[in-house]
Amino acid sequence: MNLKEAFQAQNKISELMSYIIRYLSDSDNVMTITEKHLRSKALAGQQDESVDVSRKDEEAFDVGKLLAVWQELMAEKERLGSAIGKAKAGMDFNLDAAVDGNKSRRAFLSMLQGLANRKSSHELQKGEGRGYVFNNDGNQTSYCYDIDRILTIDYDRNKVRAMVKELNRASDEVSIKIDEALLQTQVDFAPKFDLAGENPFILEELMGK
Repeated sequence: MNLKEAFQAQNKISELMSYIIRYLSDSDNVMTITEKHLRSKALAGQQDESVDVSRKDEEAFDVGKLLAVWQELMAEKERLGSAIGKAKAGMDFNLDAAVDGNKSRRAFLSMLQGLANRKSSHELQKGEGRGYVFNNDGNQTSYCYDIDRILTIDYDRNKVRAMVKELNRASDEVSIKIDEALLQTQVDFAPKFDLAGENPFILEELMGK
């Protein structure tokens, strides 16, 4: 399999392991709840009855088998992780650093694009100002006035736009390199499990249900 397929398999294994944890964390799935209806104590001659009122998920997986499957998946994940590590070590560039670098570029680009789109502006707020003066009789009186609220950008938008252009170019260049590496880099790994399908069905197969 290539590196892209290996990462997809790795993600699927992690997803299955998380599914098992969620399933086993639900007390209804790991306990049997029995209600004993003690009718004979209330009325002689009546039969007592035990009723299973458990509310297990539809899958009703065997807990012991599911625990064993998690351990198998963990071993498979470690084996796959080791194979991926060896494949990445043989590449002519650091894939993890490239991916992390592009993540940082895109986060910065999102902010830069906002700066590039900002414009200086002003807003006339009519009657929002309030002042006080003394009239001819010496009494203090208030009056209202307009406020012109002016917003001025504190940077050169042309320089920001040039930076956006350059970062987009660099990001696209690295993305192409990453995509090519994911498809062309081979991982020496033979999957032990068939990971295609919905999680419950995969687990049923792994448990031999």
